[in-house]
Amino acid sequence: MNPGRRIGELDAIRGFALFGILITNVIVVSTLLTVSGDDGASLLFDGAVDNAVGVVVDALFLGKFFLLFSFLFGYSFTLQLDAAARAGARAVPRLLRRCAALFVIGLLHAAFLWFGDILTLYAGLCLILIVLRNIRPITAFIAGVGILLAPAALHLLPDDEDKAANVHAPGGSDDSLAFLDFSWVHEAFTGGPMDTLAAQLTVAPDFMGVIWSGQGPSALGMFLLGMAAGKIRFMNSPVLSAWSARLQWIGLLIGGPVVVWTIVVGLGDGDLPGYADAITTVTNPLITFFYAATIIRLAQGRAGARLVAALAPAGRMAATNYIAQSAVFMLIYTGYGFALVDRVPPLGVIAIALVTFAVQLAGSHWWLRRFKYGPVEWVLRAVTNARIPAWRRPS
Repeated sequence: MNPGRRIGELDAIRGFALFGILITNVIVVSTLLTVSGDDGASLLFDGAVDNAVGVVVDALFLGKFFLLFSFLFGYSFTLQLDAAARAGARAVPRLLRRCAALFVIGLLHAAFLWFGDILTLYAGLCLILIVLRNIRPITAFIAGVGILLAPAALHLLPDDEDKAANVHAPGGSDDSLAFLDFSWVHEAFTGGPMDTLAAQLTVAPDFMGVIWSGQGPSALGMFLLGMAAGKIRFMNSPVLSAWSARLQWIGLLIGGPVVVWTIVVGLGDGDLPGYADAITTVTNPLITFFYAATIIRLAQGRAGARLVAALAPAGRMAATNYIAQSAVFMLIYTGYGFALVDRVPPLGVIAIALVTFAVQLAGSHWWLRRFKYGPVEWVLRAVTNARIPAWRRPS
């Protein structure tokens, strides 16, 4: 097997992760921008269907797909180490340049398009992977599991028990979003282009703190699990099929009932108990691995080639597509463009997201038939290798 060959299943999982990230982000940000009242106590769209959409997205998407991207980032980190070894180059300078480029791209993304950017977090955590690059796979695995489980214990502290009944927007509790003046945020994002830009530049620094503190530990845990999997070449392993089946069943049997529970309680207008956060912190990674294992098993099935062909191109240019999703959202929903956020209910937001993703699948396929890399991937590769790579494919 060619050690430098791209792993189609890995790209397909990354393409699927893009879909989950898109659904999560559009619901989170559209909810935040339609909150009324300075205390964030009520939503513009609060009908039965609107609430059902929020509950289902919360249960199936929120807190799962950024973990999947994090695992893939950790796995890809080992591929970067392998690429440096094949090139006879020093890995650390290459990786530091890549981290710096990713951080700058993330800052620009957060400042101008999506204040919930995660690229800056990944760039920062990547520095930890560089330090730990030589640890054994079993050590990375144990550390990753420990880091993932630690927040669950924190959620069981007495102060957390009182949070269950609080109204909170997706992505953070009232306390974590206390810096937001919801009325001003709504007015600014539905004003003109300069109002939206001012809101982006104002909200982004504080919201980045929410992302770093809220998602940082879990992302690091998944980074380490991904690195452990990459070090043992899990995606090329003969045990891949057997372990994919096991991960499917574990995720389904342990995480599945929790998903059903949260949906039933949410649709019944009930409040989850205080320990629910601890439970979902444990089961979210299991659901994440269930999703990944399902894509792997489908990719190995009769229709596997078609599935990989559909999803992998989007996954190969994941950073470009991630930023493009933000651009589409801002153009449709905010003062950068049509400012429709008050006119599109959650179900409509999901519908637009599905169309956006379908266009990205087709557009990625079209692009990669003509070019070797997506635009953002080309920049990252150029900075990483400190030389300008060829872009166009031969005619």
